[in-house]
Amino acid sequence: MNPDIPLMTLRVAATEPAARGIQRFELRHPDGAELPPFTAGAHIAIKTPSGAMRHYSLSNHPDERDRYVIAVKREGNGRGGSLSLVDGVREGQLVEVGPPENLFGLDPKARSFVLIAGGIGITPMMAMARQLLSEGDRPFKLYYLTRDA
Repeated sequence: MNPDIPLMTLRVAATEPAARGIQRFELRHPDGAELPPFTAGAHIAIKTPSGAMRHYSLSNHPDERDRYVIAVKREGNGRGGSLSLVDGVREGQLVEVGPPENLFGLDPKARSFVLIAGGIGITPMMAMARQLLSEGDRPFKLYYLTRDA
C-alpha cells in the first residue's frame, strides 16, 4: 500500500467466527456514510493493533457501499498480524483501513468463469460469485478445494 494514501477510520460493526480458526469482521463508517466503491476481487489494508499493515480480501457484494466484510485466518505461526487482529479487535472498536485496491478482478470481457479456491482463498471468490449471480448473464462454476480433495 502506498504510504501517501490516507487511511480511513472504520468501526468494527460485527465480528464472529466464520469457520474453525477464521474470524469474520464487518467494517462500517462510524457516521454511517458510504464507503469508497470496490470491485469483486478487491482487498483492503488494515492496520492491526500491533501496528502491522495487512491486506484482506473483501467478500461482500460490491454494491454494498455501507460495509466491508473480511475474513481473517488466525495464523499462529505467522508474522503476528492475524493474531493481533483476531485476538485484539472487538466489536465497536475503530480500525484504520486503506481504500480498496484490486489486482484480481473479474475480466469484463469474459463470458463465463471457473472460480477455484482453497482455504481462506475463498474470500475474494465469494465477492466474485455474488457479483456474477447479481449480473445473471455470465455463468460460473465455483470449486472449493479442501484437504480431503
